[in-house]
Amino acid sequence: MVVNKHKDIIIDKYNEYDEDGRLVRDRAHNIEFLTTMRYIQKFLKPGMKILEIGAATGRYSIALAKMGYNVTAVDLTPKHVEIMKRKSKRLKNFQCMVADALDLSVFNDKSFDMVLNLGPMYHLFCKKDKENAIKETIRVAKRGAVCMFAYLPHGSLITGYGLRYNKVFDVYSEMDNTGRIKDVPKEVFMSFYIEDFKKLFNKTNTKYITNVATDGIAYAMQEWVEHLSKKSYQAFLDWHFMTCERPDQQGLSAHLLYICKKK
Repeated sequence: MVVNKHKDIIIDKYNEYDEDGRLVRDRAHNIEFLTTMRYIQKFLKPGMKILEIGAATGRYSIALAKMGYNVTAVDLTPKHVEIMKRKSKRLKNFQCMVADALDLSVFNDKSFDMVLNLGPMYHLFCKKDKENAIKETIRVAKRGAVCMFAYLPHGSLITGYGLRYNKVFDVYSEMDNTGRIKDVPKEVFMSFYIEDFKKLFNKTNTKYITNVATDGIAYAMQEWVEHLSKKSYQAFLDWHFMTCERPDQQGLSAHLLYICKKK
């Protein structure tokens, strides 16, 4: 059985962090949820069977179950699974369990009509693990199924963390001379250049669909976003939706979403 050897570091991090409130904390964080759901809904069809890997506390999974879809959610952190169980007591079409993205052997090949990998790629610190998580996600997807992978761009650690918390030098000190941030498990989060993430799919049986900036510049400019009038915020949101697939909007987004289809 393959496991994430850094799982204790990850579980300890999320035991201390309010992941359940993150996506609804403020407007800037909510844009990530709204954008991701917007793209999920583009590919939904009645009767779909959906798997979310790294589901955290079920913001996406439970929302999809409430829409009537048959949803299974897994997460590495037991605390998150317990929260999902409490939140979904009345949902007969939802199940959740503790599982590692590197080993989804509890599921058969070609079991799901859509597979969402919306967290694990943040916390895998060697190429083999990254490739294996992608392989497992694709394995459990049916032919023609859409698979989505959330990941972090290198720039987001400068703009979303370094600038906001006066930690630019700390982030810079973990970079090589191309601006790539080294995979340092003790720092919990890891990131990619977009072209490097896309290369992980070169030898997979998938077809690329698109890459999306799920929160764009909103996270880096939270204070400005929060102070917009209702009318201006809606205009900002509409502009974000119009431009979030553009390459010039993606590098500074805090979160990205890679979407592909299994051949």
